[in-house]
Amino acid sequence: GHDVTLRMVPQGEKYSLLRGVGWWYPPNGGWWDLRKWWYIGNTVAIPRLDIPSLNMQDAAGGFRTNFPELGGTVTVWPSLLAMGATWDASVVRQFGEALGREFKGKGANAILGPSVNVHRVARNGRNFEYMSGEDPVLGSRLAEAYVQGVQSEGVFAVVKHWVFNEQELNR
Repeated sequence: GHDVTLRMVPQGEKYSLLRGVGWWYPPNGGWWDLRKWWYIGNTVAIPRLDIPSLNMQDAAGGFRTNFPELGGTVTVWPSLLAMGATWDASVVRQFGEALGREFKGKGANAILGPSVNVHRVARNGRNFEYMSGEDPVLGSRLAEAYVQGVQSEGVFAVVKHWVFNEQELNR
């Protein structure tokens, strides 16, 4: 069970699961860069315990293409706001299933999505990413369908941007 596995993991390995890998800070300064062919979020694997690495990728418009070589290899999906405009949980579930299949096929085992912030500021440049639109009840119904669709394909979903992600000043 999970308790047995947890007891088998030394404290240092437990800490390694809490820290991401795959990003590096350029020696001459600047900003963090993603290492080539890594996912947006990664954790180390612990092979002796059959704990795989987490390979988490952004999903605002589909599989995020961090490297030019990925161009032309991914589906450009409708925005989550467009999915919300369907008002149809079955359509959103089918979308989640297809998204999960594509991510799984690219080696990701986690989708960083859906984004569910409720629109509070019409000028927010990221409103297209949020399935909820202005309706939290609709968003909750559709987010459930999205997550169920994604997870039916063996990929887990991470609901994100639930509140206060409309700040555009000094961003």
